[in-house]
Amino acid sequence: MHKAANAYMQTHVTTTTPGHLVVMLYDGAITFLEQAKEEIEAKNFAKKGILISQALDIIAELDGSLNNERGGDLAQNLHRLYMYCNTRLLRANLKMDTAIIDEVVGILSSFRSAFAEISRTQPHPAPPKAAAYYAR
Repeated sequence: MHKAANAYMQTHVTTTTPGHLVVMLYDGAITFLEQAKEEIEAKNFAKKGILISQALDIIAELDGSLNNERGGDLAQNLHRLYMYCNTRLLRANLKMDTAIIDEVVGILSSFRSAFAEISRTQPHPAPPKAAAYYAR
């Protein structure tokens, strides 16, 4: 079952728009952070650290995908906000503070909503030729 889910996700990622990929990244980070809060409540601090690290990895990926030349001030502002989120999550990890995690989830949720709206207006790419062949 796990292999099938991974295959589905791989296909989904390779056949979607860049905007939708960004939305998926935000969804992943938010999910990891919500799970981290549960692990803090359960006093499972090792698992909490892993989940926050996974969210930090996603934020680093989002930050690394910024195009400063084409994005100008918007890209610079997003970079600053991603760095703020990183700093806050590192503090939340050390202090076991779910309120800080909620703050970051709020920021990421706002970004997610904006990118979801943008991606709705983007045309979806044509399916790969193999997918068209098997859809007959």
